[in-house]
Amino acid sequence: MRPWMRRMQIHVLTALFAAALFASPAAAETPYDGRYTGIFQCDTIPGQTTIPLRAPFSLKIVDGRIQYERDVLQADSSKPSGSIERGSGTVSPRGEVSLTGSASGTGWKYDSTYRGQIEGTTLRLSGSQLWTFRSGTPTFTRPCTITLSRSA
Repeated sequence: MRPWMRRMQIHVLTALFAAALFASPAAAETPYDGRYTGIFQCDTIPGQTTIPLRAPFSLKIVDGRIQYERDVLQADSSKPSGSIERGSGTVSPRGEVSLTGSASGTGWKYDSTYRGQIEGTTLRLSGSQLWTFRSGTPTFTRPCTITLSRSA
């Protein structure tokens, strides 16, 4: 092999190696990534509401990280209260989901935790909201469930 061909070969190999070494890693997409939509249900809050909560819920998973936000509804109707529950979480390689969130409004606040499992295209979560009222009402734990399906 001629010397100039050998040098060319070395330059090409060096360039390929450098490109592979310094290339940005591909997104760590997981098989669970996507948008999930469904129904959010919670028990009534004693003294605050007469009907259990049933409302739409959605979340998005990107690279195994979860983000969600939803309108908090008025206690006596299905109208938005003007407050938003926001939260985040993770999904494990086995589809185990863990979320934490919070919301607040005039005279109240709550912290939420939900845990569950993705099976196929269905995500089922259960958890609670830990409510605190500034009006002197004791703290209340409100059980909730969330059932979601992966959207197309």
